[in-house]
Amino acid sequence: MCESFERLADKVAEERAEQRAEQTKIDAIKLMMKNMKCTLEDALNILEITGKERAIIARQLRKTV
Repeated sequence: MCESFERLADKVAEERAEQRAEQTKIDAIKLMMKNMKCTLEDALNILEITGKERAIIARQLRKTV
């Protein structure tokens, strides 16, 4: 039983770390757009964010704007 709790705790910790990493990228993109006066597309290109991650981050940013 203890092992199953450890696996669950590891899974939760990993999910939180992924969420923090995504939020960090979103914050960086917002700052780039504000301070460098660039578009969302430009910021994503500069940071070389592509594919599925690009779509997810773009969707998150559009929700906050």
